[in-house]
Amino acid sequence: MRIISNSSGDYFQVLEDLKCPFNEKKDHIILKDGEIIYWQNASNYYIDKKLNIEMMKEYIDEIDATKWRSETRRQKTLDFSRETLSKMIAYKRELKIDKVLRDENEYQYWVC
Repeated sequence: MRIISNSSGDYFQVLEDLKCPFNEKKDHIILKDGEIIYWQNASNYYIDKKLNIEMMKEYIDEIDATKWRSETRRQKTLDFSRETLSKMIAYKRELKIDKVLRDENEYQYWVC
């Protein structure tokens, strides 16, 4: 487990570091307040982007519907975003399973 902070002083648990297909930004899948978030840390060149699962789906639809100057760049971005979305959904599923397996109330039913 690794914890990082942004420029505002907020702390996040990093679930996975992602490799941007163009090596322009630092991308992460983070856990903040029980929610899985894609965080594109732009490092003062662009605006940071934070997307939850629903926002990521909308972002993918937007990329798919938009015409870009470079079709290759659009396709790489689309592939990367779809792969990231599937990872985010897998982490969300893992958190739900972990919550069920680590139910704190299970010990109250044990009889000695």
